[in-house]
Amino acid sequence: MKVILAKNAGFCMGVRRAVEATLDLVRKDDRIATYGPLIHNPQVLDLLAERGVEVLKEIPDQRQGTVIIRAHGVPPERKAKLAASGARIYDATCPRVLKVQAIISRHRKEGCGTIIIGDRNHAEVEGLLGYAGAAGQVVSNEAEARSITVSEPYIIVSQTTQDDPSFELLSGIILARFPDGRVFNTICDSTHKRQAAVLELCDQVQAMVVVGGKVSANTKRLAEIVEKKGKPVFLVETEAELDIASLARFDCVGVTAGASTPSWMINRVVQALEAIPGQDEGPLTPFLLRLLALLMASNLYVALGGGVLASSVDLLMGRACAPEHFVMVSCYLFAMHNLNRYSGSGLGRFSDPLRERFWRRYGGPLLGISWLALGLSLWLAYRYPGYSASILAVMSLCGVLYSVRFIPRKVAEVIGVKRLKEIPGSKTFFVAMAWAFVIIVVPLYGRGEGWNQANLAAFVFVLLLVYVRSALYDVFEVQGDRIVGKETLPVCIGRDKTLRLLYGLMVILVLLLAGGPLSGVLPVAWAALLPAVGYLFAVAWLYAREKLSYSTRLEFAVDSVFPIIAGLTTLVSLLS
Repeated sequence: MKVILAKNAGFCMGVRRAVEATLDLVRKDDRIATYGPLIHNPQVLDLLAERGVEVLKEIPDQRQGTVIIRAHGVPPERKAKLAASGARIYDATCPRVLKVQAIISRHRKEGCGTIIIGDRNHAEVEGLLGYAGAAGQVVSNEAEARSITVSEPYIIVSQTTQDDPSFELLSGIILARFPDGRVFNTICDSTHKRQAAVLELCDQVQAMVVVGGKVSANTKRLAEIVEKKGKPVFLVETEAELDIASLARFDCVGVTAGASTPSWMINRVVQALEAIPGQDEGPLTPFLLRLLALLMASNLYVALGGGVLASSVDLLMGRACAPEHFVMVSCYLFAMHNLNRYSGSGLGRFSDPLRERFWRRYGGPLLGISWLALGLSLWLAYRYPGYSASILAVMSLCGVLYSVRFIPRKVAEVIGVKRLKEIPGSKTFFVAMAWAFVIIVVPLYGRGEGWNQANLAAFVFVLLLVYVRSALYDVFEVQGDRIVGKETLPVCIGRDKTLRLLYGLMVILVLLLAGGPLSGVLPVAWAALLPAVGYLFAVAWLYAREKLSYSTRLEFAVDSVFPIIAGLTTLVSLLS
């Protein structure tokens, strides 16, 4: 089935800000609570509860630790009462909601009443009423708009997640009866864009799936917009709620999501939909999708990618392409990626749920195959003269120890980490270093060669290329990694700063591939790899601008940089 994801779907700025702030506070304080549900998504709230975040329904007389004010905001008197309880207050109110609160407060001082167009029992509306005081009223439908009474100057504002047609209709009815009111369209930009994207997508698909909490006002509003367009709509919280039988009638389905829906939940739904055969699809397409999922979940594709990268480096350096080198590298990478995945099993259910399910089903056999692959790679390294096998053995030990608690307790108390994986941002660096060692260093010593400028440049190329590849995966999984407490580079410095860093590293790769041959440090053939770096840059750039969404296909696209390098290298060797 063809699945099209709406251009604007999932966490809005205010929700992302609230969730990320909460997770940052969890790392610093073990007494975290939110006043009311932080956002309207039960799955996210369950995950926060697993991290120890308590939800306060009432304001206690005394409270220790930090209390977070929910993204929807609260009335000012409740905020004051929370502060009086002795708790540290962190205000995670969405900036768009704060703007509405400020508008109401300013006009209240001028003697104006406030009419709020929105859902009467919604948390945001309750908070806004607190700022409006006794002169605040709520209008939720046409009947209320026609029966409302106004006895003073007034303003009209909107709940930030209201839809434009309803706001214009209801405010128009009120103004027709009481023409002296001032209207402030306070629907946030994210809501505007989300609703516009849904309307546009409805013209391209046969049905629409809306993902989000059943109590989320903006999620339900998206479903209502689809219904008004006359399209079949399926409102689900998780992929388990998909009506597979009904959806199988369609060839092309659109997916959108409420502002409180995290990316990993959207990914689950998209991947489940893609696995449904469309009416015009034969059995080949679902088979290919399952094969793709198998290649990615088992780390077989990336391991083979490492092997072809090693062979490409040999060819570019003017050496014979040894099959033993390809097999050794592929087996080693297959083993280490899987062994580390197994040791971290259970944490991927948010950032990478499909892989996690795969590991729950096939983890045992795959683990056995991985140990056999590691043994084969060590045996092949042993066949090299010199210290190749010793180097690979030490690397393997370090790789296994990466996820194992081996640092003595007293030392761990001093440095603050119990295992290597707890060092912030370390995973990406260690993965890249392992690739560079097995591709460059192990055979280098096996051939009895010394270090020279060309070998050093090749080492730097592999290190930077794999670092960019691995860090892109971290960018894709940043929301799930935050939930489980992984301190990857994007979690530590943010998604945008990480992407800027990766763009900079890709510029260095371009300079290396262009300057190396010009200066005579590298053979001229290395310049042929410039399109591969351009390809990787394009994937990152398109993702950053939300032209690509995270999926198994995107992972496949990133790791396809290695076959592209192999293709470019083969072409150069044939032409030379």
